[in-house]
Amino acid sequence: MAKVSAHGAIVGTIDYLATSKRYMSDGTILRNQGFGWKLAGKVKPHVTPQVAYENAARRLADQLADQPALARYRQLLHEACGLSKRWKLTTAISLMPDDCDGVWSEACDGYGDNISLDVDEVAEICRAYLAAERERNARQERGRDRDA
Repeated sequence: MAKVSAHGAIVGTIDYLATSKRYMSDGTILRNQGFGWKLAGKVKPHVTPQVAYENAARRLADQLADQPALARYRQLLHEACGLSKRWKLTTAISLMPDDCDGVWSEACDGYGDNISLDVDEVAEICRAYLAAERERNARQERGRDRDA
C-alpha cells in the first residue's frame, strides 16, 4: 500500500468508473480501486506531473463528451456510492445488467458492506449501463465499417 503523503503534494485526482488515479508532485501516479492507494506508475521523465494530469483529465473529458451514455452511467455510479463500495456495484451490474433485483440483492441486501440504494435506483443505474454498452458497441461497429 502506498502512502500518499510520501509522494509530495497532490497535483490532481481523476475518478474513472471504479478507479481513482492520483497524480503526485514527485511524478508518481497512485491508483485506488476501493482498497487503498497503490503505486500505478510514474510520469515520463520529460513530462511534468501537472501536464500528465491535465492530459489524462482532458482525455477523460473528451471521452465523456463523445459518449454521453457513459457519462450518465458514470454520474449515477458516483452518486450512488463511494469508491470503497463502487467495485461491488460495478461488478454486479456488469454480470447481470438485465436483472436489477439480482444486482440489488448482491450489492445492497447482503451482509456487511452494503450500498444504500433501493431497487428503483439500481434499475436506473442498470439502464444507464446498458445504454453505455449499446453506445460502445455502436462506436465499435462504426470503427469496423470505417476500417473495411
